Amino acid sequence: MAKIPAARLTRFSAAFEELEARARLSESSGSEHSAAEEESSGDLSELVDLFSERDCGVEGESCGGGEGEKERSCREPEMYGEESETKRMLKSLIEHVEEEEDGGVRRMISAEVESAWRSLGSVGGSSEEIKRRVMSRLRVKGFDAGLCKSRWDRTTQTPAGEHEYMDIIIAGTRYIIDTSPAAQYTIARPTDHYASMLQLFPQVLVCKGAELKKLVRLMCTAMRQSLKKKEMHVPPWRTNAYMQAKWFGSYKRTTNGVPATNVASRGGCLARKSWVGFRTSQVLLTSHHVCFRGEVGLGIDAGNLNAALEGMHL
Repeated sequence: MAKIPAARLTRFSAAFEELEARARLSESSGSEHSAAEEESSGDLSELVDLFSERDCGVEGESCGGGEGEKERSCREPEMYGEESETKRMLKSLIEHVEEEEDGGVRRMISAEVESAWRSLGSVGGSSEEIKRRVMSRLRVKGFDAGLCKSRWDRTTQTPAGEHEYMDIIIAGTRYIIDTSPAAQYTIARPTDHYASMLQLFPQVLVCKGAELKKLVRLMCTAMRQSLKKKEMHVPPWRTNAYMQAKWFGSYKRTTNGVPATNVASRGGCLARKSWVGFRTSQVLLTSHHVCFRGEVGLGIDAGNLNAALEGMHL
């Protein structure tokens, strides 16, 4: 019986440990969800990817052998073949996502998201703020849109992190929305071939979970190929395990138009900005009064206003 090298056994054990950690994160309730529960069929393939990444090494690890042994090259998963095949598969996958016969649902979602992003993004603010505004706009139009935040703990090979994205649920089908898909896969010193792959991505990508999982694995393979040609290691935040955790780890979904951190505590005070056309107004909340203040500096006390209206029998 062949003896498994201790180092290889350790890497295999670490891969199991990482999958177990993700499973623990998936045990949630209430407003929390787990995309892993929806797409559980990929566990074995993810285990193979995790083991492959450990075998090839990440930043700070060596791919070389022992003393006197010629340095070996890291083996890429054979499922995607050479670079040209990887690009062809990416193009085919994106075309399938954009052209799938689903009654035009994806194109409708993409058009609505692009329109809302152009309109609301011009107001300014962080990417997170714009995503929340876009989500609120989509809900006003009747979509079951949500803002999802995934968060995962550190493992032996993957640093802790979090990621925020939007989704829409239509007739029981969940569509994940990425407003900057190419930016998710940027790396240092990309090869010309890899840079050309990034140009294949549309401005807005709308995917089902299984499709996105395939796309992420494909792009992680392409990243490893590009970095290998430049004789660079794969950074921990660009491994398949880390990238998959962004969309397929435990996540919390909210449909609130205002972040929970902006909600005033009881008896407290909160200033909120609201956008009406091109004018900005502020709403000041206190425990007894609501004051509206516009750009012209006019302050109206809601308590006094109510008394005046009652006196006028309005």
